[in-house]
Order: sequence, then C-alpha cells, then structure tokens
Amino acid sequence: MTDEIRHLIRERIRQTGLSQADIARQMGLAPQELSRALRERGKIPPIWETILNHFHLQLTVEPQPVPPHRTDPTPD
Repeated sequence: MTDEIRHLIRERIRQTGLSQADIARQMGLAPQELSRALRERGKIPPIWETILNHFHLQLTVEPQPVPPHRTDPTPD
C-alpha cells in the first residue's frame, strides 16, 4: 500500500477511539496482521507497482456507501 493509504487507515482507526488491536479483532484479523499491513511490509507487490507505473495509474481509496442495516464504524 502507499504511505497515503496507510496514513488514511491509521487516521480512521484513531477516529474510532479504539485500539488498533481492537479494530483488528473486529475485522477478524490478528492484531499482528493489521500492524504488519500498516508497516512497510504492506507495500504494493512489485508486479502491481510495475503495472500501475506503466499505465501511469495510482492506487487510491474511496469510502464505500454504508449499508442501511449497519452503522459506519468510523465517523467522517
């Protein structure tokens, strides 16, 4: 992932008021998995970086609509 995406995810976690470990558990992940994904080892695999660069594309993140049957776990 890009530094920008990792930063966005960390900010969303902070906005929840919960710990990163609690958020990981809510997602069904081990806390170490989320931590690893938010560090350098969470980079875009080299093949995808090459493909995106070749076509002058960049990876971005956009919010999804929240289904009406549940609430958004992170405030905007």
